[in-house]
Amino acid sequence: MSHRDDPLIQMCAMPVPVQGVARVLEASPDGEHFRIEAPQGALSARRAASCLLLPEVGDRVWFTGDLAQGLYLSVVLERQESAPARTRLPAGGRLESADGQLQLCAGRLALDADTLVLRAGEAAASLGTVSVTGREASWAFGRIKLIADQFESFCDRVQQFARWSQRSVDGLDQVHSRHIDYRAEQTLQLQGQNVVVNATHLMKVDGEQIHMG
Repeated sequence: MSHRDDPLIQMCAMPVPVQGVARVLEASPDGEHFRIEAPQGALSARRAASCLLLPEVGDRVWFTGDLAQGLYLSVVLERQESAPARTRLPAGGRLESADGQLQLCAGRLALDADTLVLRAGEAAASLGTVSVTGREASWAFGRIKLIADQFESFCDRVQQFARWSQRSVDGLDQVHSRHIDYRAEQTLQLQGQNVVVNATHLMKVDGEQIHMG
């Protein structure tokens, strides 16, 4: 074995690993590069892929690596309670559960995204109060069923198109409008036990045949 092939010599030539506890002095805006205060002095380090909690200035962290290839912040050990906690996944990150069940619990849960996509074979929601504000909504369903004690809608304009429509009202059905226009291509039928038609100024009945009685 030559002197150069001696494993001990090769190990001595390898970069010396460095690790320990440090405090974050500076953090880049993108949260990837840091300046830390370690026992060896002020050092530069990058965020490790496994460090999901973004380090903040003042945090006590665990760093590891070597001076030749660079140091990494792997764990946030301690943080002030008033400081925010931000978790960041690598690009294309995805949360998965081994048994297929994942539960998120919070007093207040906020979702902020440029594009939000929800996909599920079945969904169930139990909500006390719902408030939605948006610019435009589009829904496509095979069947919709709505059950409510009270339903109110306020619109500037309502348009509905249907091949067939049926409505049943158990009680009073009342419409207040400035003008009402009902048109039927074939038959218009009004039927009731009592039918009352009142006009303040003019009532006009026009037809090729008019049957009364």
